[in-house]
Amino acid sequence: MTTSEQPAPTSTDATRDFLTAIDVERQRLSIPGAIVHVSSPTVGSWTHALGVADVRATTPLAVDSRMRAGSVTKVVVGTMVLQLVDSGELDLDHDVRAIMPDLSVPPGVTVRHLLAMTSGLPDYTSDAFIEALWDAPDRVWSPEELLDTTRGEPQHFAPGTSWEYCNSGYIVLGLIIEHLTGRTATEVARDLVFEPLGMLDSDIAPPDRPAVALQSAPVRGYHPRDGQLADATHINMSWAWTAGSLVSTAADLARLVEAVAAGELLSDAAQRERLDTMAVPGASIRYGLGIADFDGLWGHNGSLPGFQSFAGYAPASGTTIVAMTNVDDSAADNLAAFIRTRLAAKDSAHRP
Repeated sequence: MTTSEQPAPTSTDATRDFLTAIDVERQRLSIPGAIVHVSSPTVGSWTHALGVADVRATTPLAVDSRMRAGSVTKVVVGTMVLQLVDSGELDLDHDVRAIMPDLSVPPGVTVRHLLAMTSGLPDYTSDAFIEALWDAPDRVWSPEELLDTTRGEPQHFAPGTSWEYCNSGYIVLGLIIEHLTGRTATEVARDLVFEPLGMLDSDIAPPDRPAVALQSAPVRGYHPRDGQLADATHINMSWAWTAGSLVSTAADLARLVEAVAAGELLSDAAQRERLDTMAVPGASIRYGLGIADFDGLWGHNGSLPGFQSFAGYAPASGTTIVAMTNVDDSAADNLAAFIRTRLAAKDSAHRP
């Protein structure tokens, strides 16, 4: 087992056995590298890195490695938008066209619809779009270009009448944040979320970041393609922007989900709005405003070529689970589910 770790208050045989079981599962799932953070009354709090950052160099993954977190970005964006609501600069039920008339958004789509993924907007991240990234990995996408890829496509449903995962809506939210603040989403995220929460190793990549800055990343990200692991690190992250370009660490993601579930940074009224969820069709989760309820674990997951992440906090039990992997294909989701099952078994064993 290749592992690095953060000093933790628990170093018992039970903890080591738990970690060994996680690593066995990681290898069974063919995950090159994973960083896991677990905090619960039963097993204490610890963060470990398992496996490698680079399959060719066999470089061990470090516990404080920064990795792409994908759609966990939406928790950050949702928090920024709700802070603008708290400050009176925005209303959840504002029509998007009234805020930015030049955007190609149909009438009747509100800020709330974008956050809750009930807008009915066509999503730009189709399978064909993601596959095309491999053919032009250096391309730098502007937010407007991303939205233009769906121009002319019909609404999938009338706003507020159904639910569908939609990255396009979060690109629109990024443009609204920049329009209202006169600053970049990168700067607003740093000042309103990352610095107040002490997330000093996190940032949302600006859409014009050169591809070369991403190609030199020490942690390589892999995608199962044509029967082998293809390195996806060189794909420029401008295509994801405020829908998924967050770069972070496991420790920072743990801090994020614990804070948002507890209502830090927001008024009580805004927090109630955020946690007002609806069922996701065909799934066991519920979705609020930029946050998901995974049966009591509040947070988000994220997937993009090369990386996958899951971060959730359960206020009822005081349990936090974060998994970050340098391969996509639901790797972190599966590892987090394994950890949650093992924790549930341990919790059950400790009950009188």
